[in-house]
Amino acid sequence: MIDWSKMDMRVSRTETKKAHERLQALAMPLAKLSKKQMADLPVSEYFLDELQHLTQISVAAAKNRQIKRIGKLIVEENRHALTHALFELLFDPAQRSKVQTWQHRLTLNDEQTIKQFVKQFKASEYNSIYQLLLWIAYAKHLGDDELLDESEADFDSYIKEVAILSL
Repeated sequence: MIDWSKMDMRVSRTETKKAHERLQALAMPLAKLSKKQMADLPVSEYFLDELQHLTQISVAAAKNRQIKRIGKLIVEENRHALTHALFELLFDPAQRSKVQTWQHRLTLNDEQTIKQFVKQFKASEYNSIYQLLLWIAYAKHLGDDELLDESEADFDSYIKEVAILSL
């Protein structure tokens, strides 16, 4: 049983930075989509223009700047919908099912399963998964449905992001 009164439930700067870096890293798989696939993404026209601009850049330094820009713009978009759409485009139904099975197996009390997941999905990190699962448990403890929905959406997006980045 977790003693919530002794827990510091603030999101660390490190976790915030890791989340931002994951979003930046999603720029590359997004840039590899066809123009038709890009057009189907649930994003603004401005984001789509910036993403298409990335596909035209060949100079490494300029490409890195544009990747960072797209990472910042993802925050302004519906990150969860974008991650879900990219996940659907890159994985076939059998692969999606396997990832979702992992997602359902991961629990706060099963350290071994978390370690197995991290071993299979190289872009994932044990502490990040643990923190996301901790937030879900905290929301359940508080009985806060809004926090629970947000925490579960963050966890779902995290699993999809690391699956995409581990390809």
